[in-house]
Amino acid sequence: MPLQRCYNDSEDQFPLPAHIREQYGPFGFPTPRDAGRPYVSSNFVMGLDGRASFRELPGQAGGREVSRSKEDRWLMDFIRAHHDAQIMGASTLREELGRDSKGWDYAVADDELRTYREKALGLGRTRVIIVTGSGEVDLSFRVFNSPRVEPWIVTAAAGAQALQTRLKAPGKGADIKVVSVGEGSIVDIPAAMRALRQEHGIRTLLCEGGPTLYGEMLNRQLIDEDFRTLSLQVLGKTTKPPIERPTTYGHLSYVPENAPWFRLVSLHYALPYHAFLRVRYEGPRRFEA
Repeated sequence: MPLQRCYNDSEDQFPLPAHIREQYGPFGFPTPRDAGRPYVSSNFVMGLDGRASFRELPGQAGGREVSRSKEDRWLMDFIRAHHDAQIMGASTLREELGRDSKGWDYAVADDELRTYREKALGLGRTRVIIVTGSGEVDLSFRVFNSPRVEPWIVTAAAGAQALQTRLKAPGKGADIKVVSVGEGSIVDIPAAMRALRQEHGIRTLLCEGGPTLYGEMLNRQLIDEDFRTLSLQVLGKTTKPPIERPTTYGHLSYVPENAPWFRLVSLHYALPYHAFLRVRYEGPRRFEA
């Protein structure tokens, strides 16, 4: 793991193996500013121009194509290992299909980190939560059938109704947990966060996309910190208009008075093409003229 540390001001909370601590430094989370919901982190990879996906290119839409970094893959597992659950939008699931069109299971793949999660941290299978208002997800995707993860679906009333019959079919969805929050086909994201913490005991939650889900959570001040892999390349504009290559921040728009700021918590790098930032949400800031 040729990961290099520039700066680390993290809380020292977790019992990291000595050789990981030596390279990465301490790791932990602060006391949540809102005890009624999970402490929410996000993890994205992006190019120098902020774009996160070659969205219009079949089979090349995922973050793996943007990163191409062994260190980023290890850090993704490292971050996942420390969270109770992961959450992502259904569009991310549909876009990142992989070579066999069944997608990924989003489990901690590194054997050492998986053992550390289970034995040192006392955490079980990774809970992977898919957000879909309509309930229109392909239940044959790997995430819903992997023994390494515990699949959940967060949906709204219409989505829960649509899923009800499908999940009762033999061999379909027996292990999928459905949480319904919201009317019609619109998921009430703040209410979902409260339900995940207060009814299901999820203390730390990792958002892994996509930009639309992340953008809504940031706009509602539900993001506490970000992990950002900066891949030193420029993705540029789409090759097939009107399909846009998204930035990690979706379609958010701010003015100087309300633009959210983040404070640097740690900075690592892997020569010669990647930098890894951890930043913590502070909200709008005022500066002297």
